[in-house]
Amino acid sequence: MGKKMVKKRLKFSGAMRVLLVVRWPVGGIRTFMRYVYLRFPVESFSFTLIAPDLPETKVLLDDLSGGDVTLIPVSSNPSVVELCWTVTKQLLHAKFDIVHSHGFTSGVCAALPARLTRVPHLLTSHDVLQEKQFSHKFGKLKRRYIGIAISFIDTIQSVSHDAQKNLLEFFPRIHERCLVISNGIEIERFQQAEPRNLRKELFLSDEYFLIGFLGRFMRQKGFNHLVDAVEQLTRHQNLKKILLVLAFGEGGFIREERAALRQRGLEGNFYFMPFTPNVAGVIKGLDLVVMPSLWEACPLLPMEVLTCGTPLVASNCTGLREVVQGTPTVVVEAGNSSALATGIKDCLEESRLQQFIDYIPKAAQRYNVQPKADMIRDLMNKMVSKMPIN
Repeated sequence: MGKKMVKKRLKFSGAMRVLLVVRWPVGGIRTFMRYVYLRFPVESFSFTLIAPDLPETKVLLDDLSGGDVTLIPVSSNPSVVELCWTVTKQLLHAKFDIVHSHGFTSGVCAALPARLTRVPHLLTSHDVLQEKQFSHKFGKLKRRYIGIAISFIDTIQSVSHDAQKNLLEFFPRIHERCLVISNGIEIERFQQAEPRNLRKELFLSDEYFLIGFLGRFMRQKGFNHLVDAVEQLTRHQNLKKILLVLAFGEGGFIREERAALRQRGLEGNFYFMPFTPNVAGVIKGLDLVVMPSLWEACPLLPMEVLTCGTPLVASNCTGLREVVQGTPTVVVEAGNSSALATGIKDCLEESRLQQFIDYIPKAAQRYNVQPKADMIRDLMNKMVSKMPIN
C-alpha cells in the first residue's frame, strides 16, 4: 500500500466526519468494525482511518468499501509517538466531528490530541488488562501514564460487563465515563450458510469426530490445553470415534505448536487447515467447536457457533462466560485440560446437537449486531451533540 493515501471516492455533504484510530486492525477489532460500520447509513458518515501499512488494513478497507473511507497509513509497527503525531496532524489540519479509537494503545495515542483540539473521543475497548502487563521495571509508570491518558477520553465503551469490570479494577476513577455495548454478529451470514463437507474434502470416514479450533495460536486462546485434552482422551480413554482437531487459526506460534505435536506423537489427531473467509460454512461442517480461552473481552466466535447450531465446549474465562451464559454450551474450567477432556468426551458420547439447533432462534435474537450498531451510532450522535450519554 505504501504511504500513499487511499480513498474510496464517495463524498456526502453533511456527513459526520469520524477519525478512526486503529493500532491493530486484526481479528475481533477488524470484524467489529465491519459488522458495526456497515450498518451505519452510508450517506451520514465519512471515515478517515489511521492504521498500519499491513495486509489486514487492506482487508478492512475492502470490508468497508462502498462508503466514504480515506486511509492515512502509518508504518507497519508504529510507535506510540508516531501514532500520536499522526492523529495530532489530522486533527489540526482537517475538521472532524468525533474520534473513534479501537483498543487501549489507539485510545492512549489519540487521547491528548483529541482533548487539545476539543474533538469528542470515543474509545472502544476490545481486550482485558492483566497485572503482568504492569509488573516489569517501568510497570507503575506505564500504569500511571495510561490512567492519565484515558482520563482525557470522553467515553469508554467496553464490549462486555466482564471487560468493563476488569477495566475499572485498574482505573476506578473513570467509572462515570464508562458504558457497555456488547458485541454482535451478522446473523444472516451464519443462518443462511451452507455447511462445508469437510469429511469429503479431507477423504475422511464417519469414524472421525471433527473438532474445530478457530483461534489464533497464542497463549490466550488455550490451544495447548486442547492438545493436552486430546492427548488424555486418545491415550487413556476408549473412544468410539477418532478425534481429529481441524485448526483454522493463524499467526501467533503456529510453527511451535506443530513442532510440539510432532514431539508428542499427536500429528494424526490435528490437521491445520488453510485460512478461509467462510467461517460459517466451516462451523456448520464440524461436529464440535472447542474454545479453551484463558481470557477474552467479548468473543464473536461463540456467538457465531451458537447461531449456526453447532455444539460448543467453552471455558468459563472472563468475557467468554458472559457470552455463553444461559446457552446449551458445555462450560468447563479455564486452564483445566482434564475438565476440557471431559467436556469433549461428553459431547462425543452423547449427542447434544438438537439442543443447539433448538437454541438457534434465541441466539439470533441475542447476538444480532444491528441493535448494537444502532446503540453505537446513537452514542456517537449524542457525543457530537454534547448530550448526556446515560
